[in-house]
Amino acid sequence: MSLIQLDHITFSYPGGLVPVFDDLSLQLDTDWKMGIIGRNGIGKSTFFALLSGEVRGEGRLTCDQDFIRFPIAISDENACGYELSCEFVPEREFWKVLREADLLGLSAEVFYRPVSTLSGGERTKLQLSIVFAADGFVLLDEPTDHLDRAGREALARYLSRKHGFFLVSHDRAVLDGCCDHILSFEKSAVRVTHGNYTVWRSERDKQEQADRSRKDQLEKERVRLREAANRIADWSDRAEGEKFGTLSSGLRADRGYLGAKAARVMKRATAARDRTARAESEISGLLKNIEENEPLCLSPEKFFRESLLSVRGFSVCIGEEIILRDLSFSMRQGERVALAGINGAGKSTFLKALAGEIPAEGEIDLSPRLKISYVPQTFIYDGTLADYAAEYSIDESYYKAILAKFGFARHDFPRRLSEMSEGQKKKAALARSLCERAHLYLWDEPLNYLDILSREQVENEILDSGASLLFVEHDAVFSEKIATRTVLIGNGSEKS
Repeated sequence: MSLIQLDHITFSYPGGLVPVFDDLSLQLDTDWKMGIIGRNGIGKSTFFALLSGEVRGEGRLTCDQDFIRFPIAISDENACGYELSCEFVPEREFWKVLREADLLGLSAEVFYRPVSTLSGGERTKLQLSIVFAADGFVLLDEPTDHLDRAGREALARYLSRKHGFFLVSHDRAVLDGCCDHILSFEKSAVRVTHGNYTVWRSERDKQEQADRSRKDQLEKERVRLREAANRIADWSDRAEGEKFGTLSSGLRADRGYLGAKAARVMKRATAARDRTARAESEISGLLKNIEENEPLCLSPEKFFRESLLSVRGFSVCIGEEIILRDLSFSMRQGERVALAGINGAGKSTFLKALAGEIPAEGEIDLSPRLKISYVPQTFIYDGTLADYAAEYSIDESYYKAILAKFGFARHDFPRRLSEMSEGQKKKAALARSLCERAHLYLWDEPLNYLDILSREQVENEILDSGASLLFVEHDAVFSEKIATRTVLIGNGSEKS
């Protein structure tokens, strides 16, 4: 066991408007299998950079462990996996890397191929094999990206057998499957919970319910106190005025007595105002603790017929390579269809072809009147959010309002998308699609890099909107909640 102690850590990036961490203090244990969660851009990756010494802040960090981070920085894409492993693990201990690869279901031959030729899943497993064979405490930053559902389940089983690690992930099933502690970066605090994601979520819901109940009580108390303070202040003003008046008998009032009376009334008014201020301060503190999952807005349009699309003998070739062959598929209005299949089966290719991004062959019944909103798996854009909205003819104010519900701060809006985190880029693309009125939404891994609260926002809005959705997503919880039907790409079969 080794302890990691952070004392009063403060850190800001050069030119940052607000600090990423302000007076952060934590004590963590390297025996923990700890999941790390929080909104995109809140500082999870920066936390890893602080631990590993890549950046330094004010305060003190003590630990007798070296750290190794996933993903590994790859300087030469033409190097083979074996050469990459030798940068972190002595050549005589390469057997350890092969042992980890076997546990991950990765063939040894992958280590003798150039890294540039590997699929996303192969690249992820190769790097995991290296970091767990190397000396050092492992920091895992989003290892589930590029893994299909089966790969994520296998990763959770693999990690559950490890001694200790810190894992940044937004996949709720993976966090439940391998973590025994959760570190949550929240709006006003950083909390450690003993247990997996489900335990953390249950405790958070209970705390928020208690906070909301207390907030309601305080708001009622604040209204009562304000009314009382106003009445008392009015009495005090009248009592003060009586000192300079004349009694009905024609005698002057006892100014000393009336002044003391006015002072007592004013003291009561001041006490009421102080109690009101304390209630307002406590309400403000409670609001900082509560994560508001604001509803998004998706406005699908009704198509003139029940059938949205139908294909037979659908095939896609890229160069001489056949990506999809003889696929038959149909979809009706109101369906939410999940495309499943192993990596490389052609799921993303199918969506691209339907969106008109690449050509396809076969019998295709796709009305030119069908409005489609497409979110690709990844996208590159160098302009600002305003530029991006203008390119798609979207109202900028409405677009930014959706982004604000996704957790974007005011200082994020002037930034270029190329400077944003992968999670923020994904939110920018999703928010654009949410703003578009369409008959059919095509979403390719919409939750990639998204934080858990944002995933829940998207789930809730899809279910409430009644939108027709054809999607690829490896988040098991999302797919089980959303899909009305699952189609397996690769052998043309489908299941409900």
